Amino acid sequence: MHNKVKTLGKETIIYSITNIIVRGCSYLVLLIQTHRLTPSAYSIVTECYGTYLALGHVFYDLAMDMTYFRFVHQLGKQYTFNIIVTLLLLTSLVFSTLLISYTPEIAKISNQLAHIRYFYYMTGILILDTLLMIPYAKLRVEKKTFYFLSVKFLQAFANIIFSAILLYLPSCLRLIECIVANCLNVKVALNGLDAVFMANLLSNLTALAFLLPNFKGFYLIWHSHTLQLIRGYATTAFLTTLFFRINETLPLWLFLKWTPNNFYSTHTKEEIFGNFGASCKLTVCITLGIQAFKHAAEPFFFANSDRKEALRLYSQTMHLFILVSCFCLLIFSLNLNWIAKILIPKADYRHTVDTVPYLTFTHIVLGVYYNLSASFKLGNQPQYNVWISAFGSLVIGSMGLVWIPSLGHWGCVYAAMSGAVVMTLIGYYMGQRCYPIPYRKKGFLLILLTSLVVGHIPLWPSKLAFLGVGWAYILLHVAILAIFYGLAIGWKKSTNLKEE
Repeated sequence: MHNKVKTLGKETIIYSITNIIVRGCSYLVLLIQTHRLTPSAYSIVTECYGTYLALGHVFYDLAMDMTYFRFVHQLGKQYTFNIIVTLLLLTSLVFSTLLISYTPEIAKISNQLAHIRYFYYMTGILILDTLLMIPYAKLRVEKKTFYFLSVKFLQAFANIIFSAILLYLPSCLRLIECIVANCLNVKVALNGLDAVFMANLLSNLTALAFLLPNFKGFYLIWHSHTLQLIRGYATTAFLTTLFFRINETLPLWLFLKWTPNNFYSTHTKEEIFGNFGASCKLTVCITLGIQAFKHAAEPFFFANSDRKEALRLYSQTMHLFILVSCFCLLIFSLNLNWIAKILIPKADYRHTVDTVPYLTFTHIVLGVYYNLSASFKLGNQPQYNVWISAFGSLVIGSMGLVWIPSLGHWGCVYAAMSGAVVMTLIGYYMGQRCYPIPYRKKGFLLILLTSLVVGHIPLWPSKLAFLGVGWAYILLHVAILAIFYGLAIGWKKSTNLKEE
């Protein structure tokens, strides 16, 4: 059993290391964008990517990646690949036709008529991301980790190159204007925001070119019986993903709608929104590890469900996740001030950095819920995920309406935290009734203690200033390391005693 946990840990580390590299590339893109765009302009990027594209991905993806993981071993790799890609091609065609047809109305409803062409960019991005999704999932199932991570890195690196070219060489945008005018007889004045979307499109095309060999053997297939088989699971997974994405995007949308225009005395609402978008991206320093864990854990849960020691295995996985996540969060929060200055050198974008520890903690709580939700999948009760995530959306929406008008962006933070905590508490209660797993209560206590101190940790070095800045940081790092080392040793000893 320890070998299974170690295998999961190794796969998570592999994904984490490469995700660090890939996310490092994305931060270079962030640096380029924030250097060339004003906070007000960047607020449009945050709105488009944080709300419209985020929700659009749910409808285009239809949770088919999770469905692929669920049925690939049951139906066969090539057959599952073919029928799911066929379905996605059909639905993408339908959704894209509707989006293009109704783009003027959508832009009017979202008060983005001045930026209507960005919706056409987003449609292209959604189509390409959908085409990339199942080949990436196929590589993960086949354990082609190096291939998977190489293409991911290439995609991220291409985004850097194209972003730098288009944002720092305006002549390239002028050239594109001339091509569009001559070929389509349409005059358009492109700007830095166009460059952001174009770079994304071009990087996706680059990745698709390198994933084309994974389409070998693909042909269009339609089998009603198979679609009927996967429909129940896919529908539940889709609704769960939809509500999760609503939980992520709802605070941002409510901020735009409910924050008074004159709420901030020294900045506009749009400038703070751009700042908040940059702060949300800072959380990736931790959430990339959570994402890597999910990449490794999704196939892991199903692969080990029939083992005798499965319950203890899932319990150990949860405890290890909490231990590592809380340790990383505290270390990250302790060093947040200088990390923010490196990753966001432009001071105009650092006005909301103090929210980052709380935003990161929210992601960790959702990671705990993700572990708990394994009970619903293994107990064949996935509908609980839908109900709980829907209730989480209700909590976030209600708390957002209460807090955002009076607290601004902090209202978004508190609303998101409230929804995550409520979902986790309900998930634990319902999961124990559905598929009882003997989780260690001390792990949940560690989460609670971390929540109480995480916001104050960035201030601790200043309180120990009498030791000198360097010694204060060394002392705090050693203290955190010693505490978690003791917790890890204690956990290992108690586990060995139980197995004996």
